[in-house]
Amino acid sequence: MESIALDLPDAFIRHNAGDPAWLRNLPSLLARLAERWSLRLGQRFPGIIINYVAPATRADGTPCVLKVSRHVDETTNEIAALRTWNGDGAARLLEADPTVGALLIERLEPGTMLVEVAETDDDAATLIAACVLRQLWRPAPEPNGLRPLARWCDAYDRNRAALSRGDRGFPAALFRRADALRRDLLASTDASTVLHGDLHHYNVLRARRAPWLAIDPKGLVGDRHFDVCQFFRNPRDVPTSVNRRRLDIFCAELGLDRERTRAWCFVHAILDACWSYEDGTSWERSVAHARETLSF
Repeated sequence: MESIALDLPDAFIRHNAGDPAWLRNLPSLLARLAERWSLRLGQRFPGIIINYVAPATRADGTPCVLKVSRHVDETTNEIAALRTWNGDGAARLLEADPTVGALLIERLEPGTMLVEVAETDDDAATLIAACVLRQLWRPAPEPNGLRPLARWCDAYDRNRAALSRGDRGFPAALFRRADALRRDLLASTDASTVLHGDLHHYNVLRARRAPWLAIDPKGLVGDRHFDVCQFFRNPRDVPTSVNRRRLDIFCAELGLDRERTRAWCFVHAILDACWSYEDGTSWERSVAHARETLSF
């Protein structure tokens, strides 16, 4: 078994530079997985810098996609969600090895992204997203391997001391407001629902066996009102009036409480800003979106 020669872009290498051993061993890992699952690997998908994702073909001719990530914990949650759905509303999981952050999933064809619908009919795109979420949401089984929403939001706990005092110019009052809302929302959640966690226009694709299917779930469990938050962030620079209309559609189609959904969107945006603060990157865009959510 020989290692697979890779042509990795600089952005991919920079993103994964924190684990040089993983980068060094990636070619041999891909070769082992290809042999184990009888795969012929194609060239990786361009533009993906966090994980290694490439089209593949199984020995029986089945087209599929191989995804490998050094973020093993998050991949474990993703695998758990895909197993729970078993192809209902999402790409079907074909093989998985959570110990190395690897999964093999159904290749969705033609694979057109929902963003192409939104470019000409945003209402139609939002209705499609609502339909997909309706299929994905279900009571969480036990055990489930999913990440509780409280744990997904634990950047609030890690950064409370610094951000409550406005470190590096972070708006302290806004953080404290979001932190209090987060606590109240988690405490008042009355049902644990399987959540996608990252449902947006680039993670819903056209398919043949169903009109639209989701990919790349975070694999969360908690309040379903949280699961529409990321949709309002995409594509970038959408007018507030468009997001208000999207919120109208989600609430009508999915029976969501408008105020609770707005509150989660605010908490979600500040959570994103917390992650940027930790990474040392710009958090201003997320804070601006947080302020925008207050007028949804």
